Amino acid sequence: MKKKDLQNCNYCNLTNTIHLIILQGERCSTLLDTSWGSYLKSMSITNWHIYSLTIADQQQHIEQSERLLSNIQPDDRPIVYWSVADPTGLVLGFSQKHSILNPVALASLALPIYHRRAGGTAVLVGPHLLSLDVVLPVGHPLIHSDIVESYRWFGEAWVAVLRQFGVQARSVPPAEAHAQRTLRKQPESSAYELLMYRACYGSLSPYEVVVGQRKVVGFDMVRRRVGTLLQAGIVLHWDTTLLAYLLGHTEEEQTLLCTGLQERAVGLDTLAGRVISASEVISIFEQVLASEELLRLMTR
Repeated sequence: MKKKDLQNCNYCNLTNTIHLIILQGERCSTLLDTSWGSYLKSMSITNWHIYSLTIADQQQHIEQSERLLSNIQPDDRPIVYWSVADPTGLVLGFSQKHSILNPVALASLALPIYHRRAGGTAVLVGPHLLSLDVVLPVGHPLIHSDIVESYRWFGEAWVAVLRQFGVQARSVPPAEAHAQRTLRKQPESSAYELLMYRACYGSLSPYEVVVGQRKVVGFDMVRRRVGTLLQAGIVLHWDTTLLAYLLGHTEEEQTLLCTGLQERAVGLDTLAGRVISASEVISIFEQVLASEELLRLMTR
């Protein structure tokens, strides 16, 4: 199995598979009268376990995510795990069937197909997509009783990250995501919307991160009694040709997917006007995670 480490940020220890970022609690005193007060008070003793970026077969990442979530204990520190898939493959949502795929493409490409344990729809993984797992133990303040609202801090944190690259993004309000979902049920738009929905980046979910209407960061979640797994996929580069071939059963569907998905998502390289490396994104996200910026986002 192929596995290698990439250069990480200044917070990362490249000689270990794990390191800690200690969040600075002394910066929180002016915010303690908010509803997040109890959480902010605890920041001085809260450490994040940060796993350095791992490049490996996607099945290894799926299994690692499962292990991290299954083994977390109530008093454990929350975990951050970064990954990139190698080789390129396609990950289906929990309820998606192989019949959604073009059999001709499957036969000709011999591309590995995986199933994730979260919902949603197909994601093409490979060097163009940086993945992030955040594992929170049961009772952690970032786990909201409302499942949808549990995404909110995550979306706002990624908006702050993209801002550091000069990209003005936004987090999708739940009402906007629900309105798009309604289009899949309307006779005049259902055929096209259901076609786009075969791909995760062809539709919007609450608090995902977009520029205009084009998704840059997609989310999903797994909730268990022991804790919550939040997952993000950051599009470093967006090319719809292969995905359209895999998901389109006819030439017409492939054409629609190829052009339609270009309108639904965008790569960070396109938005920034240059290639953005995984290590750059990791560095900025971890700075946001460990700074006052995250506290500001949570107390809005």
